Amino acid sequence: MVEKTPKASFNPLVYKSNEFIEGHYKLSAFSQKVAATLISKVDPNGEHLPTFKLSVSEYASLLGISKQAIYKTIDKTTTELKQVVIRLRKPESRSFVKVGLFSACVYDEEDKTVEFEFDSRLDKHLRDFAGNFTRYQIKQIQQLDSKYSIRLYEILRKCHPLKTARQVSNHNISLEELRNMLGLEPKQYKLFKDFRVRVLEAAQSELEQKTDLKFSFKSIRKGRKIGEIQFSVSHNVHFEAVEEGETLTSEVLPQDYDEAVAAMLASAVPELPKDIVTLLASRLDAVAASQAFLSYTKAKQAGKVKDPAAYFLGILKHQEQQAKSSHNPDMDDMSWANRADFDEF
Repeated sequence: MVEKTPKASFNPLVYKSNEFIEGHYKLSAFSQKVAATLISKVDPNGEHLPTFKLSVSEYASLLGISKQAIYKTIDKTTTELKQVVIRLRKPESRSFVKVGLFSACVYDEEDKTVEFEFDSRLDKHLRDFAGNFTRYQIKQIQQLDSKYSIRLYEILRKCHPLKTARQVSNHNISLEELRNMLGLEPKQYKLFKDFRVRVLEAAQSELEQKTDLKFSFKSIRKGRKIGEIQFSVSHNVHFEAVEEGETLTSEVLPQDYDEAVAAMLASAVPELPKDIVTLLASRLDAVAASQAFLSYTKAKQAGKVKDPAAYFLGILKHQEQQAKSSHNPDMDDMSWANRADFDEF
């Protein structure tokens, strides 16, 4: 039985167990995006993992390719998704299990649909949210071109969760384990300088340009060889967005609503939901709103804005963080930050 696909939420989240995040497998960027999109549709309150259908048009839109090229791509990605083997290691143990991602992938020429049935053994890795899970917004990986960038985003998001008070998270991963998680063959980028340039530096650049994470890294020697990579991961505030399922409530906000600020926000960023405009107008003064609007306008003119609402909220959070870290009395008046805390963004 094919269940109806749940309606997409404002910012759909991908939930994966940490064992899944750290699993060993190899998938193309296209296939990773298809899998993550379907995982983001899983209902944690359902009785079992559902079967999903995507129309050919939805499939083409998801992968950003034309309908003319979609049929060859469907054949390739469904074969890859059906055949992939995911090696999951039990925590603090040498034990492991190897599972498939989908038990079946079916293309129906008559209906022009592609059907995916999850392997039932992945149930606890996709729905038991009470356990150790990593979550991220599906939109954060949709613009990534490199399969290594997507995997590194997931791995580093586990180290630096969406909701964390840490400015920076440091995490060491053995080079061998990292290569396994990225699905690299033994001879692929065998020289560390090639691995550094083609994988680490390429992903570092792409994540900072397109996602809500950024990272730096350094190699650590074990004897004469590179044995570990130390990652320092932080939020990339210019791409942070309101999380799926989160709303801002007036219960934690002052009631000094400013109609002029509300009008400015609604006009400057019409993509902002009405309730968020209302609540922001209760927390910002005209100076702060104008500063944010100026930064937003410059970014938009430079072609940096892909999600207007998310980008504007990221600017507000960035302003608030700058104000907290600054002790220079000659700076522009940022007193609004003393009565506004945008951590929920």
